[in-house]
Amino acid sequence: MSRGWLQLFGIAMSATASTAAADTFILKDGSFVDGSVTLQTSRTVHVDTRFGVRTLLRSDIERVIADAESLSSARFSQLPQAVRIVLNAEADYDLGRYERARDRLKALSPEELSSSARLRYDWLVIEIQERLGHWQQVRTMLERQTAGGNPGAQIRAQAHLDILNANENYDLRYVGEKHARNFIQSASLMSLAKHPGSLRDREIMRIALEEYCEQLLVEDDLSVKRFAEKLDVQAIYDAVKNTPHTGHIAKHLPYMNDLQRAETTLAKTQAILGDYGSAFEMDLVRTELHHLLPVMQELFRDAIELSPERLTPSFDRRTGELTKDGQMQWRKRCDEFLEAADPFARLVDYMTERVNHYPRALRDLRNMLMDNQRRGDAMIKAVKKARSRTRV
Repeated sequence: MSRGWLQLFGIAMSATASTAAADTFILKDGSFVDGSVTLQTSRTVHVDTRFGVRTLLRSDIERVIADAESLSSARFSQLPQAVRIVLNAEADYDLGRYERARDRLKALSPEELSSSARLRYDWLVIEIQERLGHWQQVRTMLERQTAGGNPGAQIRAQAHLDILNANENYDLRYVGEKHARNFIQSASLMSLAKHPGSLRDREIMRIALEEYCEQLLVEDDLSVKRFAEKLDVQAIYDAVKNTPHTGHIAKHLPYMNDLQRAETTLAKTQAILGDYGSAFEMDLVRTELHHLLPVMQELFRDAIELSPERLTPSFDRRTGELTKDGQMQWRKRCDEFLEAADPFARLVDYMTERVNHYPRALRDLRNMLMDNQRRGDAMIKAVKKARSRTRV
């Protein structure tokens, strides 16, 4: 055994970074994920998006559009014509050329699209019609989504309808019962929001949707502060210390119901605005890990206190061989150490799993945890190997 164990909490500052072309993953539920692949297994694909790493099940992926950011690439020309039309229309939409985007889509028969591509097409049409102020058409399409869309599309469509219903002149006066003056900070935007039809403006609609998402979090009584108040380091330590050796450790963390409830509401907000809640989500994860770090350190100290290297078992001074009592003492101490090290190792595994979703934002912490994970595994392996030793 070595003194390196006692340096288990040194932060590894070096990290390797790689860049890869961005792909678009079209999922069977109609959603699209843009990013680069960082890891693949037989069942999953890990995709680095601008909001962190997402793990996709292969069974949920309908198709992949390679290097989708480069619309002039050779790969783009190999895509089905219907997909090229949708991507080109999206590019026009992003540039504010709404009529041109609409005209592109007129040349497309929606029946040519797969179910997931059709959903992307439908939402592009809805947003183009919003920008053009064709409100009756917008309402009809939104109502169709709330009646027959997938769960995410239903949530998204209902958000748009609720905002339109709260503002009969299609300006932005209210979201729910909250007046715009209470959430629009800019005087110029506040002036624009008052004009009839101002929800045609992308920025104004974005503000309305952000406030709608914020109210969802408030209604569910969610905040980082409230979550932090419920976290008790001693209770977490006791739970981890007494966790069974089998099964995922997350099942036994005392705050997991609160965390899952927060993530469920976040999923709703992200169905409405794909990038909404990313800051809240990061703060939530940081708060959780802030409370887990002292637990991890205490579990490490528990294991080190039982390190076999701290034991001097009975041995024959002439031969260096352990006596029978010495062998029993040594094996007992190894078993006690392994028992104490198991909760530590499993907690580190859980924390590493959490930070792996945010490899850039939590890079230093991720490096430290992965280093701990490697060192902890090596430490446990060394003790298991040394358990049968017969000499000092």
